[in-house]
Amino acid sequence: MKTSWLVAALALLALVGCSTSKGPSASAPRVGSPSPAALNPAESKAADFRTRLDLLLGEHVIAIAKESSAAGRDEYASYLHLLTSNGTDLTELVRSALGDSEATSFDQIWTTQNDNLVNYTIGLVTHNKSKSDGAMSNLIRRFVPQFSQFIATAAAVPLDPITQLATQHLFETKALIDDQFAHSFTRSYADLRIVYAQAARIGDALAPRIAQRFPDKFPGNPLSKAVDVRVLMNNLLQEHAYLATMATSAALGGRTAEQAAAARALGDNTGELGTLLGSLFGQAVAIRAEQILASEDAATFAYAASSTGAAKQTALGQLTDVFVTQFSGLVHDATGLAPSTIRPALQSQVETMVTVLDEQRSKASAGLGADDRAASASMQSVADLIAIAAVARLRLS
Repeated sequence: MKTSWLVAALALLALVGCSTSKGPSASAPRVGSPSPAALNPAESKAADFRTRLDLLLGEHVIAIAKESSAAGRDEYASYLHLLTSNGTDLTELVRSALGDSEATSFDQIWTTQNDNLVNYTIGLVTHNKSKSDGAMSNLIRRFVPQFSQFIATAAAVPLDPITQLATQHLFETKALIDDQFAHSFTRSYADLRIVYAQAARIGDALAPRIAQRFPDKFPGNPLSKAVDVRVLMNNLLQEHAYLATMATSAALGGRTAEQAAAARALGDNTGELGTLLGSLFGQAVAIRAEQILASEDAATFAYAASSTGAAKQTALGQLTDVFVTQFSGLVHDATGLAPSTIRPALQSQVETMVTVLDEQRSKASAGLGADDRAASASMQSVADLIAIAAVARLRLS
């Protein structure tokens, strides 16, 4: 019942965003030379805005999960920095759309949310019920109304559906943290994927409405099939990168039950990536993609767990040579994108991921959060190359 209600509310927001827009069409041609968006609708400014908002909202969920999971461990501080960096980037995205005054207001509201989510975790870890209850009360009584009012005004949508969505998202996030604290890892990773997907759906409802309000800033159609493909490819690949480092962190920390739950979540994500590629290029491509990604994940785990130099080098070769070659070949066969174009992006992603694994192995936690974020961010180049090539090959609009 809860999930059905959420989907219905999001559909209502999307409908409001589409039906109340005024002025010229966001996809109307502009005077002058054709822009890249005129050639590929997945590259419009509206597409950039929606993609970026979804990625940051999803990353916020991941950052909360990593921060709360790391409480009491050395990497905790680095994931607090990740949470802060995510908030800073969200504020700058708001600034690009709404201006300085609104960005300042958003930053204050968002920082209050993060502070209280952190305090809620601290209260659980220290068994300080007064602290955790106070933090949750602040989130319900202060953050939700303030955030809902801000979004309703910025996106010109009704307040009540936004308030319901924000409340629902908060309680799902609370469930994620509670299940982590209770070591209910199967549930916590299921929670994580649910809340991550919710964040993207909220972004999908809000970004088009904001883009349509400001067509000069964000030309293009943010609701096109082409943009849908780009957004989903980015969301799934970002999630894949972050789930992989959560699984290796658990493995290296000896947290066996968590490792198993994280690996299952990573496998589910791989299945969804295969489904996406299969919907575009057919079942044979889906099967091939899932096999290649599963092999990459196995090599990632092998590298993290390697106890000898030879084992480490073998796993590294599987990542930097075998995976990169196989996946670039898959992308070429499906989209026509030259391997020489996709290989550098794949190699960069693997290299940044290996940096995270090395830091996890050596317990060098100071820069772990930032490097984990860099490994995930490098997936955006991969996702964009695949999605834009797919849109061109299939002539999606």
